[in-house]
Amino acid sequence: MRGILAALAIAAALLAPSEASAWVCRAVGVGSAGTGYGYSVVRAKWVALRRCERGSPLHVCTILWCRP
Repeated sequence: MRGILAALAIAAALLAPSEASAWVCRAVGVGSAGTGYGYSVVRAKWVALRRCERGSPLHVCTILWCRP
C-alpha cells in the first residue's frame, strides 16, 4: 500500500504545472511596452496588453510575441 501511495505522490508531483510551463507575452505600443505572464496564453496576452496600454499615451498596443 505504501508503494502505491508513493508512486501516486511522485506521479502527481511530475504532472503538476510548474513555472516552466507558463506563458510569457510581450506587447509594444507608442512609447511603451509590457510583459505578461500566465498559465494560459490568453491571460498572458491580456496582462501584457494591459501593462503596455497603461504607459502608452495613445493606449494602443499590439502583441509582439508569445512563448511557452
